Amino acid sequence: MGYLAMYLAITVAGYFIGKQLKKKDIPLPWLSHVQTAVIMILVFFMGSRIGANEEIIRSLDTIGLVAFAYTLIIFAVTTAIFSLCRRLMGFDRYGVRRADRKKKGREQAAEQSTEQSIEQSAEQGAEQTGEATPVSADPSEEKPAEGNRVNGLTILIVICMAIGVVCGWKILPDAFIAHTGTLLTVTLCVLLVLIGIDIGTSGSLGQNFRSAGWRILAFPFINMGAMAVSSFIAALVLPLSVQDGLCIGSGFAWYSLAPVMLAEYSTRVSAISFMHNIFREVLGIILIPTVAKRVGYIECYCLPGSTSMDVCLPVIERSTSAEVAVYSFINGAILSASVPVLVSLFMSL
Repeated sequence: MGYLAMYLAITVAGYFIGKQLKKKDIPLPWLSHVQTAVIMILVFFMGSRIGANEEIIRSLDTIGLVAFAYTLIIFAVTTAIFSLCRRLMGFDRYGVRRADRKKKGREQAAEQSTEQSIEQSAEQGAEQTGEATPVSADPSEEKPAEGNRVNGLTILIVICMAIGVVCGWKILPDAFIAHTGTLLTVTLCVLLVLIGIDIGTSGSLGQNFRSAGWRILAFPFINMGAMAVSSFIAALVLPLSVQDGLCIGSGFAWYSLAPVMLAEYSTRVSAISFMHNIFREVLGIILIPTVAKRVGYIECYCLPGSTSMDVCLPVIERSTSAEVAVYSFINGAILSASVPVLVSLFMSL
């Protein structure tokens, strides 16, 4: 929980920096590029730690297959349930309530009507005086298309992850690997500052959060329910009991805590839990941009579980919006707090 407090404090500090920069009207055209670069460094460090872990490499052909299949079931079921609940709660695929978007559309239509009236008056005045009418800018030039941005980010993440795994497995010395935990923390803190700045400069956080209200707080608990449903499905197709599946899924990608707690319950389940949590984090990072583009912004932060508040948060923010990044942080914080409670509960069933 100490890391949670630290991450929250760093993000809030970045938010207030962003607010001050917005007040002073200081542009930050470089921010997204720096975020992308730091994300690639973070993913590389993660990959190197995975490649250097001999237990993971040895287990890929046995319990790794079970863990991988369980992770895919979790992803499919959770995404489907999130998508259904998101629609029932009135959110569009961009994480904005439809009622707010309609209201904004009406306001924009009213503004455009007013602007058109002013332009018509100006044109009439120009015709009377013989002056030229200024040509308005093409709206299509105001904002470049972002369709290729997400796919490009996915490719970069996969490449950097693969390079990191190979380097950790074959190239990097043990002395370097021993410090990757610290490097990951430092890199993540830098990213959280940048994310906080991005949120602060967006200017619409308070309005969107007040609009979403309790609905956003409901999604972490929906995530827990989806995990339970996934465990029942996994018990039908995998060599796992429902209790095993609940114990594994309740780790929510916290691979440094859940497997240790589960060691008392079952060595096999503990190992599967460790592999599943690794897969959930890594595959989450890889799939987040695609899910954000093809399915929805809210659905993408259901994938990585508790790491939606830290390691995966930069990718989520880069693939969605500053407001959804806040929702993602809340989701990860609540899931992280639930891990020791749920794991202990399901072990005792």
